[in-house]
Amino acid sequence: MEKILSVSVAAYNVESTLREALDPFAADPVRDLVEVWIVDDGSTDATRRIAADYEARYPDTFHLIAKENGGWGSTLNAAMQAATGRYFKQLDGDDYFSHENLADFLHFLSQTGADWVQSPYVTFEDGSGGIIRMLGSYEGGYRYFPLRKTIPIGECEALLPDMHSTTVRTALLQQNHIRILEHCFYTDVEFVLKSFNCCRTIAFYERPVYYYRLARSGQSMSLAGVRRHYRDHQKMLFEMLRYYQSEVKEPGQRAVIEKRLDGVCNMQYTFYYALACTPAQKRELIAFDRQLQQTAPDFYARVEGRPLALLRKTHFTGYKLVACCRMRKDRTLKRNLFAG
Repeated sequence: MEKILSVSVAAYNVESTLREALDPFAADPVRDLVEVWIVDDGSTDATRRIAADYEARYPDTFHLIAKENGGWGSTLNAAMQAATGRYFKQLDGDDYFSHENLADFLHFLSQTGADWVQSPYVTFEDGSGGIIRMLGSYEGGYRYFPLRKTIPIGECEALLPDMHSTTVRTALLQQNHIRILEHCFYTDVEFVLKSFNCCRTIAFYERPVYYYRLARSGQSMSLAGVRRHYRDHQKMLFEMLRYYQSEVKEPGQRAVIEKRLDGVCNMQYTFYYALACTPAQKRELIAFDRQLQQTAPDFYARVEGRPLALLRKTHFTGYKLVACCRMRKDRTLKRNLFAG
């Protein structure tokens, strides 16, 4: 039987949550329609043993790839190469797919001919499991899509794609030799935008599939994670600006990817505001600002915010004060960012 969906599970030290991530795929009839590539990224806990147990019990569904640590992108690279399902979707080992909607989602995938399938996702609280909110819902902002119908991707310039809402035809990833940066955080944006650039048609599935855990200790979007890995975000940004300039040709896709990268540029400055604002970090910020101006002047010019405009005019005098005020006053940052 053809597998409808290949799922790449990024598994690094997730022994406490991995069973929750894998159980939805073991249910009947789902397990006959999916192949789950559990990519153990050099875990030091019981992650590999748990994955091997599922593989032993359901050998036609679960497949363990055991490898040295290479980061989130390396797990995707391994799974994309191995995948044989019609569609491909990523899952972090501390998240899970909907028990209620997964079978219906697979049925939809078996019927649609779209290259890209967009679906909403749910955020939930670590520990309590309480639902926080649903993002990207049909009612909440994508009503312009004809529901469950395939349309040209160029008609969706208002789309803001992200990893949790993304399902893409596997053959397109493999034919276009999509590769993601390894040993680097924040490469979910890279995966989404490179995948999106390969697609020509899109369909919207209205039920949430992905459940995304927030406020887990050690997440890359926690304040501590940002302070450790902000250079990785910057590395990913310049990789994607290079890719956008050299590889993205279709107007509709350029509009979507450009808008998404505008957000990434803004986020990089936000990351600098979240630092301790040492003299060395100030020099890094100035060097980043100069590099962005030189390599991507259009993106440089569109970065938002009066504080940044003031810093640029004063050669970044007052960086620490501006950063402190920004982090203290910006409610959106406090609510949506640094949840860990």
